[in-house]
This record gives sequence, C-alpha cells and structure tokens, in this order.
Amino acid sequence: MNKKMYYCLRFFQISGLLVVSIIIIFQLNALRVISNEVRYQQTEKFSYSLTNLAAAEAARYLAQQKNKDLQLLINDLSNDPMVRDATIYDNLGKVLFQSNEPLLLPILLKINPSSGKEIKGIIPYIAELYKEDEKIGYIRISLRQDHILRIIFDSQEQTLETLISLLILSFLAGSIIMALFFKRLKGWYYRLNRLIPNLITANTKT
Repeated sequence: MNKKMYYCLRFFQISGLLVVSIIIIFQLNALRVISNEVRYQQTEKFSYSLTNLAAAEAARYLAQQKNKDLQLLINDLSNDPMVRDATIYDNLGKVLFQSNEPLLLPILLKINPSSGKEIKGIIPYIAELYKEDEKIGYIRISLRQDHILRIIFDSQEQTLETLISLLILSFLAGSIIMALFFKRLKGWYYRLNRLIPNLITANTKT
C-alpha cells in the first residue's frame, strides 16, 4: 500500500509538472505569434505618424514659402536611418525639394521589374499638404521597413525575454511548492497509516 501511494503521488506530481510545462510552451508560442502581429501593426502606425509629423512641418513651411526650412527638413529626414529618401511636390506634382539620389516613381511603383532589389524593404508613404482648406502640395517619404521592424523587434524581444524569465521563475517556484505539498501529503498519509491501526486496536480492546 505504501509503495502504491508513493508511486501514485509521484505520478500526480510529474503529471502536474508536465501539464504546467505544456501550458507554458503554448503560452510562449501564442505570445510570439501575437508579438509578430503587433510588430507589423506598430510599424504601420509608426510610419504613418512619422509621415504625418513631417507633412505638418512641410505644410507650414510651404505655406510661408520658407524654402530654406523645407530643404533643412528634407536633409533631416534623409539623415534619419529609417528614411531612404524624401521628396516635396507642389499641388501639380512638380518636385520642389528632394533628397540626394531619391528613388524614382517608376521604381517605387514597380513599373520596372528589373529594379526589384532596389526597393526591397522600402515602402513609400505620401501625405497631402494643406494651407487651411487649400491643397498646396505633397510629401513622399520612402521608409526602410526592415530598419523600423528591427528597432521594434529589439524592444519587444527585451520585453519577451523578461516575460519568459518570469514564467520560468514561476514554473520553478510552482514546482518547489508542489514538491513540498506532496512531501507533506505523503507525511500525512504515513501518519494516518500508523494512526488508523492504533485506533482500530484501541476500539477492539474497549
């Protein structure tokens, strides 16, 4: 009986650890899938935010005809490692200011198939420029998606690693608590196993 109880307790202990391990593995996998989805969503939001902020500045400078500030804006955008190039157009589509060696529209629109390698990971974002209700131009910013993804990936990886560490610590703590619980349960069983025969003997004598 003692051996059966011992193996029974061990079985439940190991089964519990296996169940917890499987749950943790599934949770980690789900977290990675969700992390990838969120990463691309954050990339889109970040890209639109960057483009809209640049468009707000460009619209203000263009409305005030501050050509020097417009060129400085283009230079600042071009020096950003996340930006491949930037171009400001008037309301008719004529180029007013642009980065050095900007990608041409036929390449960005993939009209020329042989240039596919040049635009790999490059995504153009376009915003309209307004002076009150009047459209006065456009700004086009070609962003390096891989670079943005890498920044977001590094940030999320640090968070994910911290979460994994917490899960592992929780698993280890749970394993220790479970082992102590089963050890105490086993002690209770042995005490009851010795006590019950004594009670039976005492009742028989009375």
